[in-house]
Amino acid sequence: MINILRTANNTGRVILLTTCLILTSCGKAAPTEAPVVEQPTAATEEVVAAPQGPTFKVIGVINRDVTQAAQNTSLTIGPNGLWVSWAENSSGNVRQIFVSELVGESFEARGSSLNIHVNEIGDFPSITLAGENSAVPWVAWAEPSPGFGGVSQIFASRFNSETGLWQQAGQDRGGGEASLNLKTDEPASNPFIFSGSATPGQPPAPWVAWVEQAPNSAFSQIFVSKGVKDESGDPTVIGGFKWETVGKVIADGLQTLSVDRFRNSLHPTGVFAETANSVPWVTWHEADHDRPSRIFTARGVADANAPGGFNWVTVPTCLPDETACSLNINPLKDAKDASMAAGSLLAGESTVPWIAWPEIGQNGKWQVFVSRLDTTTRNSFIQVGGSLNADPNHDARTPIIVFIGNVPYVAWLEDDGTGKFTVQVRHLSSDPQTGTWTLDTPQGGFNLNSELSDFGLNAVASADTLFMSWTEGDPATTASQVVIGAFKVGTGQP
Repeated sequence: MINILRTANNTGRVILLTTCLILTSCGKAAPTEAPVVEQPTAATEEVVAAPQGPTFKVIGVINRDVTQAAQNTSLTIGPNGLWVSWAENSSGNVRQIFVSELVGESFEARGSSLNIHVNEIGDFPSITLAGENSAVPWVAWAEPSPGFGGVSQIFASRFNSETGLWQQAGQDRGGGEASLNLKTDEPASNPFIFSGSATPGQPPAPWVAWVEQAPNSAFSQIFVSKGVKDESGDPTVIGGFKWETVGKVIADGLQTLSVDRFRNSLHPTGVFAETANSVPWVTWHEADHDRPSRIFTARGVADANAPGGFNWVTVPTCLPDETACSLNINPLKDAKDASMAAGSLLAGESTVPWIAWPEIGQNGKWQVFVSRLDTTTRNSFIQVGGSLNADPNHDARTPIIVFIGNVPYVAWLEDDGTGKFTVQVRHLSSDPQTGTWTLDTPQGGFNLNSELSDFGLNAVASADTLFMSWTEGDPATTASQVVIGAFKVGTGQP
């Protein structure tokens, strides 16, 4: 059954607002084991409910202005529900960072633009929840600063629920701007904000990993800082928090995570995993310099003498060379844009990092692969299954891995054979050694408009639902719309 509600927008175009697909009745094959309904007895007249299959519905389009292009979403979820941040064009060739919260069945705006300068192009927003009960939203993004010569800076703000406003946080680097950049005269981009605590039982703090050009090598490198509440009353600290760079200085006076400082490092993501989710992990890829692009990951190892209290150790070790610590299935093939999740296949077992990424396969097409930290050695990664592509003869990109309970789910974009990319979803339906990934994508797909290609996928999970966001239409050429959907796993699912 397909229920569709349509409404006309102020441009006369029709926007599909809500769709609900019952997967077992939208052209998808029925479960191999039919639902069983026990017949009521004369004594009790009690009916036992049959297992319910997964369902999907589009919650809505979140553009503040549907006549402007929106893109680059980020999702987070906590005890109080789902939050989304994104970048949206506005008049004058500028782009604003916005945030909304899901309340009931609709999204409500939380504050206005987060931009430090509303006449600049803000981009690459990333959102997390930190603080007591993980109740405080934080957003990091990149934005050029006129005060720093137009160089792109990383900024972060937290939401004040009492005032309904966003408060910039960090040390004043000049002009009242709390840039996270190590060097404000070097461009930075692609921040990824995540939260956690190295001390079990303590409220999670915000951590940010980002890309910044190193002054001596002129190549982009990966850096990480953590937010620390200022107790000293330092007048140079804005918003009550300062940023402390994490990791020992290894070269050129910098605390880079990069394996090769003379290659470009890109697309960092991070999680807290292992015992009590108290160990920070970061993954990224390195490209250029006449070698394949490769995925790397590093664990934060506690060190009271290191800045930020941690050193970064590449897992596995990079000996005898970087191919030994690359996570690529084939280190001679390009891989990029990894995502990471902390999870366990057994209830009560400590989580470990799971990583999903696209890599060039033997047939020359981009394939989605997954690896997890070896739970025995804790110092190597094990591939889980083969390619996840719905069709291995088509290119895939931007996979996002999350856990619903003890089951990993991966969402990604895949070419349908015509050059149009659509959302695909699989979940692990076997033990990790077998590595069987079951396709969950409904026959009709997830799109509001099946004629449009998808961009900028993101995903996050609650206890029973995979929330996804994606952009329909090319934001470079159209008034692209950001769509949020909810895939609820069935009661009969693993």
